[in-house]
Amino acid sequence: MNALRRMAPWCFALALIVYLRPYTGIRHDATLYLAQALRIISPEVFNRDLFFVAGSQADFTIFPQLLASLLQHFPAGDVFLALTLLSRLCFYAASWYLVRILFPGKLQWAVIFSLIVMPTGYGSYSIFAYAEPFLTARPIAEALSLVALGLLVRRKTLWAIVVLGIAGGLHPLQALAATIVAWCWLVMQDRRWLWALLAVIPVGILGIAKVGPFAGLFTRIDPDWMELVLQLSDNIFLSHWEVRDWCIVVADFYLLYRLSRCVPAEGVLAGLCRAVMLAFAVGLALSMLLADVLQLALPAGAQFWRVLWVVHWLAMAGVPVVLWDQWQRKSRDWVAIMLLVAIVATGASVSRTTLPWAVLGLIPLAIAWPHASARIGRPMKVFVLIGLAAILAVSLFRYQFSAWLVFKALGSNLERVRQDVVILGFPLVTGTAVALLGWAYVRSGKRLGAALGVLSLIALGGALLVWDSRSPWTRVVEASAGQDVFGKHVPSESTVYWYSAEPSPLGPWLVLGRASYFNIFQMAGQIFNRGTSFAGIQRQLQISPVNVQAEICDTVNAVNGSPDACWIGDVGLRYMCTPYKDTAPPDYFVLPFRQPHGVRGVWGPRHPATGEVLGNYYLYKCSDWEDPSGEAHIDRHSWSSVSVRGEDEVNHE
Repeated sequence: MNALRRMAPWCFALALIVYLRPYTGIRHDATLYLAQALRIISPEVFNRDLFFVAGSQADFTIFPQLLASLLQHFPAGDVFLALTLLSRLCFYAASWYLVRILFPGKLQWAVIFSLIVMPTGYGSYSIFAYAEPFLTARPIAEALSLVALGLLVRRKTLWAIVVLGIAGGLHPLQALAATIVAWCWLVMQDRRWLWALLAVIPVGILGIAKVGPFAGLFTRIDPDWMELVLQLSDNIFLSHWEVRDWCIVVADFYLLYRLSRCVPAEGVLAGLCRAVMLAFAVGLALSMLLADVLQLALPAGAQFWRVLWVVHWLAMAGVPVVLWDQWQRKSRDWVAIMLLVAIVATGASVSRTTLPWAVLGLIPLAIAWPHASARIGRPMKVFVLIGLAAILAVSLFRYQFSAWLVFKALGSNLERVRQDVVILGFPLVTGTAVALLGWAYVRSGKRLGAALGVLSLIALGGALLVWDSRSPWTRVVEASAGQDVFGKHVPSESTVYWYSAEPSPLGPWLVLGRASYFNIFQMAGQIFNRGTSFAGIQRQLQISPVNVQAEICDTVNAVNGSPDACWIGDVGLRYMCTPYKDTAPPDYFVLPFRQPHGVRGVWGPRHPATGEVLGNYYLYKCSDWEDPSGEAHIDRHSWSSVSVRGEDEVNHE
């Protein structure tokens, strides 16, 4: 029984780690690492890809080489699934290591559960997060960075530098953020570490000489390049963040400050809090000066503001400590407690559908409350409590309602959206449930503790069973890698434009093993390479008429309940398939629409479990539509022309 009771928190923590962040396949930035690895395996194919024509982010990391070595022996779907789980476990193992060093023993489990339950997002547009549930080099670099910080506060400085160096080799941006924190810690311990700033001299020399990755150190982003960068990557410039993004930053900093004030001032936790707050100022100042003001390419790409991932990690870890400190005070002030809960629930980066701007009022009220509460009567305190409860209720409603709308828009299909996970994604829901279970566990005897241990084992088993939550379409795509799905060989030197309602480059990259002509994901590294921005916009304009018409056809087909009710007009296809100045068209293209002629191959992927056809994709060759006169790029008024089959024609066909 004692063994079952002791394993309960471990199993429950693992169950939450797996359950709350299910695996959805090779998506988001994982696709970029896939392409980088495929390029190492087949450079003759992928050097033609837009993502690599002007340089690549792969120049700054060794992770693609490690990934490529595995992809040469195992299927991509299996490799990405296994490494994603491994990287998540490594991140939380590293978090546990640092938590054991920083936090008092009686609160360590509460801290680790807070890190698991609380949102991991930081930065702008709610698109950045630590411990991502898909495969990139970031979670592993973050795990190493946390280990390095633990070594640092234990005064093992040399080992900390070595581990940070390894993290930098995997993902320089995340490691750079931790390095800023480490430097601030060292300077606060010994001012002689200020001499480390002299390292900027050799770096500057390398930048002037344009050596390797330092070539862009003093390269300014010219107005034309900046205009293109801001269309897709304005999130890397602090001056373009929205107010709600800054609300999350303010909430993190406030929670970090509160944490530093409620622990012993001479302890390592308070010291690290001060170092992180200093790093916060340094990172944001460098970003604003070098990226927003001076507009230097490499410093803008370095994204010094990513120090916020460490800020957010420590702020979320400190939530139980701050709440416990407020709870333990002699005169229990429910308003002060509810204010903290409201700041945590609304200020954490859940999504852009909650009430992050509420912290602009809540934080000043929390600061002023200890000084004003003695002069405020009971009726007013009750009124404030009701107001705080209303804020939490509205925030929860907005989150759940937005999640429900997304779920309905995707056909209420649980295979595409894990609605159970989305519902529990709001920290107030899961945090409350975890707190109640923790309270029951602390007060449990042998029998109840053993029962909780058994339940935690069941929960872990269930979480592992449903962790792989790839949609049927994702499973088919990943299982079709390297197969001749269209029954037509596409030459290795070809570029392919693959239209899909949900943009992803996996079709050309993984299924066909060919260079993608254009996909929005390929523009991810444009801040590092000017050529990528200009080549990307030219290709985007080249496929623009087809892309616009395809979006219209998606709607028409949905309204008619038929996948063949609409097809792309020949004018748009001629436009895309006719060279324009120095911009070559794609060699092949794939559409989910059956054109009246020119079909070179058909792929009807089927549901892995039911065998149901998930939709048809048609392969076309651009030479069948090329306009020899080159006039296709003049008739721009016909871009939006689509063709719609009549009802009788649809039924007949």
